[in-house]
Amino acid sequence: MGLYNLVEQLLPNEFSIYQFMAVLDMDRGDAREARNILKQFFQRGYITRISKNMYSKTIFNKK
Repeated sequence: MGLYNLVEQLLPNEFSIYQFMAVLDMDRGDAREARNILKQFFQRGYITRISKNMYSKTIFNKK
């Protein structure tokens, strides 16, 4: 299962970085890595940034 598919299935449409980290079982020290992953999702257009710690999904199931 891909990382985005995991996020798409387990997180609500609007989520925080802390919820993202909990789904991926990351520790506090991994916050930088989590932000980098979210930045890549943002650059590819999968999510939009609402505020510093809040994000919103933009692509839904296109089946």
